[in-house]
Amino acid sequence: MIKPILIFLVFSFSLLHSQTITNSTTKTMEVVSLDSKGNDPDSLWFMKDEDLSTEEISSITESNFSKIQWKRVFIPGSLYTKKEDYSSKKIVTIAKWIQFPNDQSTQYTLRLGIINDRDKTYLNGHLIGKTGLWDSSDPQAYDKLRIYHVPANLIQYGKKNLLIIKIQPYFGNSGGIEQDETLLGPTEKITSRFYKDEFIKLLFLTIYSTVGGYFLFLFIRRRKDRENLFFALFSFSFVVYNFLRNQLKYEFGFPFLEMKKMEYMTILLLIPFMYHFLRTLFDERYSILGKILDGLQLGFFLYFAFTHNIENFSFLLSNFVQPTWLIYVILIFAILFKHLRKKERRAFYITIGITIVLFAAIVDLATNRNYWVFPRIMGYTFLVFNISLAIILANSFVKLNEEVEDLNKNLEKKVEERTDALNESLNQLQILKEKQDGDYFLTSLLIHPLARIDNRLPEIKIETYVNQKKKFQFRGKDGEIGGDICVVGTVQLEYGDYTVFANGDAMGKSIQGAGGALVFGVVFQAVLSRAKSSYTKSRPPELWLKDLYVELQSVFVSFDGSMLSSVVLGMVGKDGFVYYINAEHPWSILYRDGVASFIETELSMRKLGFPKNDHYFQIKTFSLLAGDVLLIGSDGRDDLGLGQEEEEFRSINEDETLILRLVERSESILPSLVNEIKNSGEITDDLSFLKIEFSPENPRMSLPDSIRNEYLEIKKKTKQGNYQEILERLTSLMQNYSHPTFFALAGKLHYQLKNWIPAIENLKLASKKNPVREDYLFMTARALYKNGQYAESVIWSERLFLRNKFHKQNTKLFMFLLDQTNHVDKKEFYLGFLTTKEI
Repeated sequence: MIKPILIFLVFSFSLLHSQTITNSTTKTMEVVSLDSKGNDPDSLWFMKDEDLSTEEISSITESNFSKIQWKRVFIPGSLYTKKEDYSSKKIVTIAKWIQFPNDQSTQYTLRLGIINDRDKTYLNGHLIGKTGLWDSSDPQAYDKLRIYHVPANLIQYGKKNLLIIKIQPYFGNSGGIEQDETLLGPTEKITSRFYKDEFIKLLFLTIYSTVGGYFLFLFIRRRKDRENLFFALFSFSFVVYNFLRNQLKYEFGFPFLEMKKMEYMTILLLIPFMYHFLRTLFDERYSILGKILDGLQLGFFLYFAFTHNIENFSFLLSNFVQPTWLIYVILIFAILFKHLRKKERRAFYITIGITIVLFAAIVDLATNRNYWVFPRIMGYTFLVFNISLAIILANSFVKLNEEVEDLNKNLEKKVEERTDALNESLNQLQILKEKQDGDYFLTSLLIHPLARIDNRLPEIKIETYVNQKKKFQFRGKDGEIGGDICVVGTVQLEYGDYTVFANGDAMGKSIQGAGGALVFGVVFQAVLSRAKSSYTKSRPPELWLKDLYVELQSVFVSFDGSMLSSVVLGMVGKDGFVYYINAEHPWSILYRDGVASFIETELSMRKLGFPKNDHYFQIKTFSLLAGDVLLIGSDGRDDLGLGQEEEEFRSINEDETLILRLVERSESILPSLVNEIKNSGEITDDLSFLKIEFSPENPRMSLPDSIRNEYLEIKKKTKQGNYQEILERLTSLMQNYSHPTFFALAGKLHYQLKNWIPAIENLKLASKKNPVREDYLFMTARALYKNGQYAESVIWSERLFLRNKFHKQNTKLFMFLLDQTNHVDKKEFYLGFLTTKEI
């Protein structure tokens, strides 16, 4: 850190000292240019494309100089005008006769420009300076400006002095004194001029570093303005690159190869950062082409970072990297022209600045390729681009200050206007909310009578709980509204009285869900009202439940998917046998002997309202035992928010078995169950439960052992084939005891004897007393079919089909009967239930 400060102070004092000499005592000691001039043949240098030894150089005099075969060349400039002649790296020797003023009190210095790559410089046959390690495979200093002090004892005052420079190029297609200028003059003037030029460049780099730091500060304070970040990165990359082109870098003693690697890597970043700056400034899309170009630049960057061959670097940069910059430039100007057409002022200023910078970049690029000898101007012209950005920022600040001043002048008035506007908006909002709450209240009034609990079976105890998420208050009355609904009714059928129940959860929140619940309740109550007709009473429970579902589905599907509802819909008789369907509702829970479990394990139907949902219709059955509790609930029981309310992030419960543990802890008591749910997490949705408890008045009595043994003996003798005798013994037994299995066996025996009427009567009694047995349904359907009662056989076969479409024998019988009875529409409807394999 101390060394750069000392260098800066020494250079500053040397600059002041040189100015003092120039103004007083050295008016005749001017700096002389040694450059070749196009119209002056005497200014040309001499070149020999051979390596002269030190002895040969020492022996050259003014008299024998012309004996050597010299070529005339322009200096500065690349000596390789014909590249085919210099396909390999050759040592070349250049020479020039110079003359010193007859002033022996002055210290003279030669400024020999930028030599590619290493050199040995002689004056009058004596070595006065050299740069680089001769014959090294690595580059030494091909961009270093050579300044050599001339020892006074080697100068021939008043005579011609021979300056000879041996040059060993690094690149195969260029070499010599390629850039800058060749000068001879007093040491004070040469060095002061050198340091003044380099310090001016550093001064500009300091300005650019400050600008980059300012934009980086803007990005840190406002992260979403990424254009500030990209311009800061561009500015810092530009500063690093130009510092690596500055001659003062050699004062720090950094390895030349590492500095050149850093220079090549840094130059890759400039154009991409400029592209991204403009892209983000004007909110343009990051195009596929831009991503491809960035990927290429990244690939080259990594290659430069992990290899060390500068010749490869130069070849790739000239032949592959720089052509991609042209595409970047096209993308940049496409963005600018797009916004110039919109007459954006900032696009105008940036276009002017970037055009000047682009012109300077082209000039420097041509200079770097030795198309001409010209000072680098990029470091100076970049100031124009910074000025254009400064104008944009100034305009923004002025506009912002004007707005602030306007706000300060009219703040009180604006506050009053804004307060009045807010009050007016608040009044409008309150009016709208009152109207909304009125709609909510009216809807809740409509739903309330539809969600009736009308159970007339003493064996079945019903309890419900409904808690809607949306609460409201209308004219001092509290209310709630949502999509959950519980409905219970009683229907009288030929097979007995049944309690019909439903727990539904309509899609949507607040009014949308309530609309679904309202539609559901209306259709449900309408079907219950029609259940008093003679036709409905003659329907078996499976068909009645199917009719109820079909009517609900047809109404919901008419809304074209805007109204859906999950539901468990079912009916239960005095014997505790449950017929039900589950349309994408949470699984029902059985609480038996202190243990809770699901009675379902898979999803078979979609919500009410899904098209073609009829094809997935399936009636499930379940037998309740005395003391059993069946719990049906909406998904609010599972959608619990876990974590504290003040936490920023909360998770939703995903454990579907949590409800089983809560039911067991609460012993299926609804108030206790709701408290357990609330203690487990926050309820985030509507919550409803329908509880069915089976408490039969007369529990089923088991058969005495003597009767059971006698029945088993009768059944065993059926294998002997004497059906008439067995039937007489069974009839005698049935006169004292009735049991579903007795009626089933009697029906089978009459079936074998082709006594169709008594067979049908016994099988019907067996099915009625034991509805869980599907085989009783099938035997009844076949007996009716054999007796020619096709219409009634269709009903019994249909009942079994609705419960189990995979019963192949019944499915074949059912489809056959539909053909025989010409039920074309019904067959077409039920064919949709089956796959090709099942048919």
